[in-house]
Amino acid sequence: MSIAESQVLPRPLNTQPGGNNAEWERKQRAREYRVAARREKRNRKSDEKKQRKLNATILRRMTRNPDKYTKNAERNSLRKIEAERRKIWAAAIKQAQQLAAIHDPTGTSFNVGPVTTLDNGSVVTLENLRRRHEREAAKQAKTNGDLDPTTDAMATSGEQVPISSNEKTQAAPWNGINTGRLPFIMASATRRAPNTMSKTQQKKLAALEPRPPPSKPTLPDGITLPDGEENWLALWDLSNDQLERRVLREKRRKAAERKALRVKQKAGKGERRAARDEKRRVYRELKLVWKGLKEEEKRHKTKLTSAEQEEERKIAVEINTFERKAALDRCAEFGMTVENTPGTEDVKPKALGMKGVDVDFDALEIGQKSNFEIKPKNKRIDLGAAPKTVGVHIKSASQPREEDLGDFIRFDIGEGQEFERLNYNNKLRRKLRRAIESATVRKELLVRERLREHCKEQGLDPPPEIDTAPKPKHIRGQRTLENGTLETAKQERVRSRLELTEFNRAAKVLRRQAKQIAMEAGLRIHAELTGKLPQRENGTPIDYTTLWDVSK
Repeated sequence: MSIAESQVLPRPLNTQPGGNNAEWERKQRAREYRVAARREKRNRKSDEKKQRKLNATILRRMTRNPDKYTKNAERNSLRKIEAERRKIWAAAIKQAQQLAAIHDPTGTSFNVGPVTTLDNGSVVTLENLRRRHEREAAKQAKTNGDLDPTTDAMATSGEQVPISSNEKTQAAPWNGINTGRLPFIMASATRRAPNTMSKTQQKKLAALEPRPPPSKPTLPDGITLPDGEENWLALWDLSNDQLERRVLREKRRKAAERKALRVKQKAGKGERRAARDEKRRVYRELKLVWKGLKEEEKRHKTKLTSAEQEEERKIAVEINTFERKAALDRCAEFGMTVENTPGTEDVKPKALGMKGVDVDFDALEIGQKSNFEIKPKNKRIDLGAAPKTVGVHIKSASQPREEDLGDFIRFDIGEGQEFERLNYNNKLRRKLRRAIESATVRKELLVRERLREHCKEQGLDPPPEIDTAPKPKHIRGQRTLENGTLETAKQERVRSRLELTEFNRAAKVLRRQAKQIAMEAGLRIHAELTGKLPQRENGTPIDYTTLWDVSK
């Protein structure tokens, strides 16, 4: 790349050149000053506008003048008059063209151009139809790619940058820029950008530009306008005062329409509010029915869950009892029992939370359930009586008394001044039962450990029965299927998802029915208040919950 090309290439923005630092700083300060000046001018104009609005408000209040101050009021008035005049001219020409399409398509007698009627019934001039076809053809050609967008844009702008074919073929890219297009890039950079303006503003300014008036159409003799149609041709030569009064009348008419609309909207406000309140009341009542159904479903589900958990506990206890019995039978085959295993005599039951209380567990025995029931003499419950569901009794050498009949725990110990009799209620009985069962399990574990050591000494594999769990395993959340197997985690997720989907589907149906019923209730109230339906005699609200069939 030559030195000339390096001087032409633009420098990246926000970078300090390596040469003249003072010049670069001067440009930066000038740029900051321009930015600050623009900001100050913008703020000053905003403050001036606010002050003008405040002054206009104060002036209207002081002079009791309802006319609002507007900037350039005279200019805007003239623009409205001119827009109304052009509106009348366009409507008159359109009216003449429609009559010409019926009586004289050439338009000579109406002083308009040749017209034609399209398939949709609209009337257009042949000149406008030709221009429409030309625009459609140009748009189609551009879509098909017949015109080069770059060449078209350069030709439209009026700038031509001569680039030879050798430069196009020999130009190599430099930092992502085609050196053959450098002249065009520099020309675009040095050209001052025009003031940007929105398309809406451009249309407004184009509509306000002075244009010569069109030819006034004429209405031949013997041709009349359709009934109910305004004669726009008679309004062609209205003066500025007449046009101004016409603009004011149109403004007042639109204001009256807006006011009538507001009055109409406010007229039925009370009826609509009553209908809305009735709709909400009915919907709330139906939601209370949903709440009752949901609570009932929840109670039923809790009952089923409790029954399932109780059944699972029973099954776990039965399985554990069977496995313990199988393990003891397997140990008995090798000649090892609880009685002949050393160390089992040292295992004693320990009741938790009974420190300092001496309980002779050797005198306790877990028996069968008893049907004996003691009826209390008064309303107080005798906690010393044997519960119906507990089968624990005492082996005692003393003669039992007649009132102590029953299958429950009893101690054969003496009485004294410092003796405190234990209250054998359900809680204490369960605690003693758990202590005895825990001691029994520890003894069975000693027998299993003895068999395991014996098999290790003899080089035998220990039986699988002695490796089972000594206590019941409560598997929570898993159901027993019809084939007897436990439900897997995936099956549980699928079941929960199906239950939730079914519940949501039922709730969606109930919600849709409730909305429909509430809407009908609101419409009924609105019809009664507007007189479309007769009023109810007592005026009490209808209980729509009795009409709602929840079973659907």
